[in-house]
Amino acid sequence: MVVLKGPVRFRFRRPEDDVDVLVQGEASWVQSVREDLGLSDVGWVQPLAVTGSSSTPAIAVDDEDEVDEGGIVDDGDIVVDEGPVSLPGPPPDPSRIPVVRRIIGSVSLDEEMEKLGIEKPHPPTVAELEELIEDMEAPDPLTSVVSSDPMAEAWLQSLMHAAVRKFGVTALPVEIIDEVAGDLLDRHGDGLDAWLDGMWRMGKLVKVHGADKVGYGPTPAWLEAD
Repeated sequence: MVVLKGPVRFRFRRPEDDVDVLVQGEASWVQSVREDLGLSDVGWVQPLAVTGSSSTPAIAVDDEDEVDEGGIVDDGDIVVDEGPVSLPGPPPDPSRIPVVRRIIGSVSLDEEMEKLGIEKPHPPTVAELEELIEDMEAPDPLTSVVSSDPMAEAWLQSLMHAAVRKFGVTALPVEIIDEVAGDLLDRHGDGLDAWLDGMWRMGKLVKVHGADKVGYGPTPAWLEAD
């Protein structure tokens, strides 16, 4: 409940006694007049709108202090329940809201992504990865992590970083890693597979099992290590 402030109107009517009292003014002054007239516990008190019509309900209290129309008188203070508030501007017009209907499943995510300029992630080919490797400068050996081969691990990290950032993939098949960077890693075949598996056991890589292939991808912590 909120104490009324500002301009208000007090009205008390008792037709059977030919009594009709109307007082308008600041809330504190109107309250003092009510007290002087002995009308503190009866009548209606209504805030006067200053910018237009107000939807705040008036207070109505009879001789027994019963609540009527959402308001009461409490300890001599004029109070009123918070009612609906008139909002500025014209009333809402639902007919002006455009209606967009689509059949469920009809939206093409690829087309919408293309409109936004977002490339669809796709597994990189060997040729695409080899081109990236050729354009790379030789990385510095890793020094912030324990490694049996810091230089080979730095090359693998560079390859994984390019695959994630450029193509949006989270892992590369072992065969692709072997063909693209086997010489740089100085490992091929079973030796490469065993080395990658060891890095997975150390928590540096994640292992992904496909239908007929096994792939490895970087963990975020290892990918940011230098």
